[in-house]
Amino acid sequence: MRKKRMHRLAAVLGVATVGICSAVGATAAHASPQDYGNIDEDRTGSLTVHKYLYQVGDVEGDISEEPAAGDFSDPVADVVFTAYPLLKDGQPLDLAVATNWDGLSDVQAGASCTAPAGFTLGTGVAFPATDAQGAATLALTLGAYQVCETEAPAQIVDRAAPFIVTIPMPHENGWVYDVHAYPKNGAGEIVKTIEEQQDTGLGSVVRFPVSAPVPTTNDVWTGFAIRDTLDTRLAAVAASEVTVTVDDAALDSSYYTIDIVGQQITMNFTPAGLAWLNQGPNAQAGKEVTVVFAGTVTSIGNGTIVNDAELWTNNPGFDPNVRPPLPSNEVETNWGSLEILKRSSGSSGTEGLLAGATFEVYNATDPYAADCTAAVAEGDPITVDGESSFTTEAGGVISVAGLFVSDSENPVIDSPQRCYVLKETAAPAGFVLPADPFNGVTVQIGATTTADNADIINTQQGVPGLPLTGANGQILLITAGIGAGVIALGLVLMKRRREAAIAE
Repeated sequence: MRKKRMHRLAAVLGVATVGICSAVGATAAHASPQDYGNIDEDRTGSLTVHKYLYQVGDVEGDISEEPAAGDFSDPVADVVFTAYPLLKDGQPLDLAVATNWDGLSDVQAGASCTAPAGFTLGTGVAFPATDAQGAATLALTLGAYQVCETEAPAQIVDRAAPFIVTIPMPHENGWVYDVHAYPKNGAGEIVKTIEEQQDTGLGSVVRFPVSAPVPTTNDVWTGFAIRDTLDTRLAAVAASEVTVTVDDAALDSSYYTIDIVGQQITMNFTPAGLAWLNQGPNAQAGKEVTVVFAGTVTSIGNGTIVNDAELWTNNPGFDPNVRPPLPSNEVETNWGSLEILKRSSGSSGTEGLLAGATFEVYNATDPYAADCTAAVAEGDPITVDGESSFTTEAGGVISVAGLFVSDSENPVIDSPQRCYVLKETAAPAGFVLPADPFNGVTVQIGATTTADNADIINTQQGVPGLPLTGANGQILLITAGIGAGVIALGLVLMKRRREAAIAE
């Protein structure tokens, strides 16, 4: 976030006109007043507010005309101001009466939009919300008004100080009836990300760094807190595991507390921390406060665990009606489950399913390969919900519920699937381990059914064959019988030939 330094606003109507111009000492030329001489009692005026964030440059706003293009940066839309008539003895000031101007230059706008000393406030009239250029205009009758910022978007961490304006305003020895004011704001910013996931099984910790630069503000800091409400599938870690840094250096631990209530983790500045924030005029503005929240994954549900955080400024009671929190961007961490069928070779359907096979799960060297079947295991076996060994059940299913797939911050961003490797470490009784016990598998976001994954096959153990049994033994016996028959037939023929020879 770009650092901005606050400039003290120039006085046009003494010290009472805080917010009318931008920076003391600027050299911009002023336009001529709209009228000279006596005040025109029949004339109606207006006030246009031009709403910007605090500026780095030293260009001075002009009460008598709109700013030129490029004079100011960072306009703020959707801000609402309200003009309250200043009442004296219950009546609006009549600026056609000379004595009503006496001492008006010394009037200080009431803090938090209370009435200035010696005055009461009449019924307020709201401006339209500022437009995309940060401007809003309200027609006003002649008189003196206190103008307060009454509504602002959540990213506005401090509201502009109330200021006093008269219609008309004295300017360059004349009068300005259509007045331009330039109240400034400080904007907050809160950004959430996810650390690259190290452990990938259910029961692992997911860490969420949340950063918020200290905004520039006109206010005294009365509260500064960053809060993370974890998804119900995440269990908050111990407070000691939540780290807080400023510009990458550890923040003094006496400056903050970590409070955990159920799913809600809050880093809240202590009085010592607020004193540090209030050192000098915006001494800490722009410094980046980073809180690393963390939660343990306890279940995966639909597989996508969503998380965001909130920045609470100058709202020590955490009352959203006083000042709503500024929400961070939303991040996601994605998880899936794995189910594989284990069966004997040659079987299909519900037949041949094998219980008792034991597996380990490994990360893959290329977790986001297009084809996971050739995945190669790396590192040690993954621990999932406290277990690192998984055995098929009676239905032949190996079930591993809770494996990391991807997240919305680290490559491959929001990948729908991730490769893992199964290693068979023990085959069921009567079966042998395959020559290659590793199988690349795909895990997708969300719950996975067995139909989504492939079968893993085992073959049976070999045993010594029984002699002369089975089909081969029968063939040998038949062959031997035929041979004996042929020999007997040959002997009979030889005998008959001998007998015939003797008879002759």
